[in-house]
Amino acid sequence: MSGIVTATAIVVTWNGGAEAVAAVRSLLDQHVPAGMRLRVVAADNGSSDDTVARIRAEAPEAEVLELRTNLGYGAAANRAMAEYPADAYLVLNQDAVYQPGFVAALLSELANDERLGAVTAQVQLAGEFVTAESDTPAAEVFVGHDGARWRRTRDGEHGQRLINSTGNQLTRSGNGLDRGWLAPVGTEFPRSVLGFHGGACGLRADAVRALGGFDERYFMYYEDTDLSLRMRAAGWSVAYVPEAVSVHQHAGSSGTTSPGFVEWNARNRAWNARRNGPARMRIEATGRTLAGAVKGALTAADPRRPRDERELGRARARGALAGVFAPVGARRESVADAPSALPQDAAEGAPARPPRTLIDLTSVPAQLGGVGRYLEGLLTGFESIGFKPVLVCRAEHREHFAALAPNAELHVAPRTTAKRSARFAWEQTGLLRLAGEVRAEVIHSPHYSFPRGTPLRRVVTLHDATFFSDPEAHTAVKRRFFSSWIRAAVRADVWLITPSAATAREIERYAGRPRRAMTVALHGVDRDVFYEPTAAEVAAFRDKYELGDRPYIAFLGTIEPRKQVAQLIRAHRILKQRLGADAPLLLISGQRGWDAEAIELLDAAGADSGVRELGYLPLDELRTFLGGASAFCYPSIAEGFGLPVLEAMSAGAAVVTTNRTALPEVGGDAVLYAEPEPAALADALEKILTDADSGAGLRAAGLARAAEFTWERCARIHVDAYSRAAHG
Repeated sequence: MSGIVTATAIVVTWNGGAEAVAAVRSLLDQHVPAGMRLRVVAADNGSSDDTVARIRAEAPEAEVLELRTNLGYGAAANRAMAEYPADAYLVLNQDAVYQPGFVAALLSELANDERLGAVTAQVQLAGEFVTAESDTPAAEVFVGHDGARWRRTRDGEHGQRLINSTGNQLTRSGNGLDRGWLAPVGTEFPRSVLGFHGGACGLRADAVRALGGFDERYFMYYEDTDLSLRMRAAGWSVAYVPEAVSVHQHAGSSGTTSPGFVEWNARNRAWNARRNGPARMRIEATGRTLAGAVKGALTAADPRRPRDERELGRARARGALAGVFAPVGARRESVADAPSALPQDAAEGAPARPPRTLIDLTSVPAQLGGVGRYLEGLLTGFESIGFKPVLVCRAEHREHFAALAPNAELHVAPRTTAKRSARFAWEQTGLLRLAGEVRAEVIHSPHYSFPRGTPLRRVVTLHDATFFSDPEAHTAVKRRFFSSWIRAAVRADVWLITPSAATAREIERYAGRPRRAMTVALHGVDRDVFYEPTAAEVAAFRDKYELGDRPYIAFLGTIEPRKQVAQLIRAHRILKQRLGADAPLLLISGQRGWDAEAIELLDAAGADSGVRELGYLPLDELRTFLGGASAFCYPSIAEGFGLPVLEAMSAGAAVVTTNRTALPEVGGDAVLYAEPEPAALADALEKILTDADSGAGLRAAGLARAAEFTWERCARIHVDAYSRAAHG
């Protein structure tokens, strides 16, 4: 056996409704091999219907990963694999039902053969079929590879069960085919197969992780064939498992005659051939695709054609041109080009090592700040998963980062980088020299700016888009600086990481669509710092700050316009009017920023106002400050992530926040949402203060929610991004 103990079954959903529920339920009812554990996850690509609500109601044992926008099939699978790490993954369509024994057959095959990177099931078409008559409408006809024509049975008819796929194969011109398409069920096929069917497959985590997962640029179609070929080039095998049966509604998500299917199919077929195929396939695929572009353009321009037909012609032309001319990254060694004798480690299926990655920590301000918290957590996550990056930092941070990442290779930048202008100059020159000296394969720039003129693969973290969406929340200098770097990153040939899906959407909205899909890496929380304080610790905190026995509402953050501190102060006034002597204190911790309105209210607050400004609290007091509060209120209107909400939940606080930008991705169902205006905030806070059950429920839900956010998971997503950059 090959050490497969945990498995995650991922159903990628999008507006699937009852169909998606049936798929998930069929997996929850499965048995798994002895000694293995299965988790079932619905990775929802921003459904606009009731799919998520139905899954939660009708399949409550399953977990739901809400992506809030349609990232594409491979991207959704990648997010779920990063969010729910396991030894093996099953990646599955929503428009299928998985027959008893499906899960056990795939996992057993993977466990019994360490050379296997992937296994693929027998996918059967739903329903029965008969030979199509000559007058059967074209939309009802299924055509086999041999030209045989079939249609589904009608009322009163009996027919045959047919196969959809036993794995993927390619023609000489790079056209992808389902092996076994329309063969009668019961037909035997070899267990060895070129590629796995992406809607009914099992993947070994080591193989997927080493290759960076699915290439998200495909969006839909051919991403499975692309990953199959990259697996084989890396030394892994793919096997067909006929004992695992899926019953599938063909093209249930997009339809084979939809513009989306036509465009993506034309584009992705050419991409896959150009990237993975031998020379002959690349030539033939390019010629065929260009011919398709011409044919599509002629169809689109023909006024005699029906409108739908012209739209399909435009889609075909767009897809074909993108397939031929859009960059697809460095071509992997194809199966056909690969030598017959692989290196020993590849022959044994050993995963490729993560790329040698240089992380530039010189952008961290002297007091660390928000970017410092992100990097501290990320480095501890790297230590936990055994990843050893190369780090470069300023001299004043050397001991700090050396303690956080004792196994990393640490270099110190010149002292001149303490000056901002000198640091930017060094980033464009000295950082690149260092990358050459340490033989880095990837550079990670974790705070917006990055080296421009280099062929090295670059990963850039963009933390938020509020410089565009809420410009008044920033000084003019900051706004110009960061917005220009975000635009540069979107245009550049780099891999982008954001801390939330909301930030990725906002960046695309204001700065344009980048060359490739952005990677979302939700932050974690340091549980060595943020955990429930004891009663004695809360009492000591109260004594130190002379709070007496009065309950208090906590706020943590810089006092800047988007945090809406002024509205919180006004909400506190309403609570005083409503609750009288029972009204809580309002304690505000954080540095004063540039919110003139809030600062004026704070300066005017007298001793009897119940508003106390604590200023900057040391890190070791924050959990007691948060966990000792009757409620934590964070009425921000724009966040790249919302770390204070996560830290408050982890410390056991009942949280009130807004449903703006990234905050729902952090709070989920474990916080109370309110509009950022005084009356609404006061209503939410009063509910917690006066309803003990409500407060206790939120505290328990917050603790459970916070436990889902780990720096280890965030670190794995970063390493996957580095691997995609190195191999892409």
